[in-house]
Amino acid sequence: MKTVTTATKLFKGSFLLLAVLFCSNSFSIAEETSNPVSVNTRVSPDTFTLGDIATYSITVQHDPDIQPVAPVIEPPEGLEFIEKGEITPQGTSGQTVHEYWYKFRIDDTGKITLPAVQVAFKAPDQKGKNIKGTIQAPEVSFEVQSLLSIPVSPEGIHDIKPLEEYPLPWLNYFWMALAVLALLALFYFLWCKWKSRPFSLDLPSPAPTLTAEQLALEELEALKNKEWLQIGRTQEHFFELSEIFRRYLENRYQFPAREWTTEEITAHFKHFPSLSDNLKLKARSILTQTDRVKFAKAEQTVDEMQSIINFIQEARPPVPEVENQL
Repeated sequence: MKTVTTATKLFKGSFLLLAVLFCSNSFSIAEETSNPVSVNTRVSPDTFTLGDIATYSITVQHDPDIQPVAPVIEPPEGLEFIEKGEITPQGTSGQTVHEYWYKFRIDDTGKITLPAVQVAFKAPDQKGKNIKGTIQAPEVSFEVQSLLSIPVSPEGIHDIKPLEEYPLPWLNYFWMALAVLALLALFYFLWCKWKSRPFSLDLPSPAPTLTAEQLALEELEALKNKEWLQIGRTQEHFFELSEIFRRYLENRYQFPAREWTTEEITAHFKHFPSLSDNLKLKARSILTQTDRVKFAKAEQTVDEMQSIINFIQEARPPVPEVENQL
């Protein structure tokens, strides 16, 4: 009877011990699977040589309400940073997976270690406010092999091939030279034809140069045909009449008459001894009268057009004797 009781107690004790171990193991598994944020790292590809590109990845798996931040990576010696990026987040087992990648160019051989890095994140507390936290991504190492240490199969090594002679394409060169000569001959023919063409037939004859008197008389005739005085455009008539006379003085005596005042022009007449005093007085009278009318300082009394024509006729330079004989 005592043996049965002892066996029963031992059985119960063993059962309780197994139950406790099962419950603790289940709690540990549940706690591991329900970790709100976890991180791991990896480097790809599996093997490296000098000059290869290594991709360093940091994967953060977290609850949906946690917001991780991409860490800043300082490459160790032997690695040169190229670029970085992030893969579109994906959902798995009720959590979100963020993957950040960094690409480095390998500049050294041997073992290279990327140290552990802190990954920051934001998580809500019991009151709904975001608090800052960090989780450490483990370090990762990889080996870079030297190109000299990589075994090469003798079958992949071949001797340098001997030089081969190729016949020169003389026929192609002949046709190319012939085409160049034909183009040169065509250009020479066109140039000779263009050079020998009669220019007098193609070019318009130059317009004859008018003297100051001829130009002024033509402009006065054009102004007369406008008949501005008959339609009441008195100021415009006298303004253009003044411009014609001043332009005539400028062309005839070579001074800026259109830019000078009447006083400056009459004072400048002393430099022209060939101009009589009578003509100087007529010029002063024409300039004064046209100025008064065109600036509405006086009413129209007499048209000065005929006075200008008379001045031009009297001041006309003498005709050379050669022309008189002709």
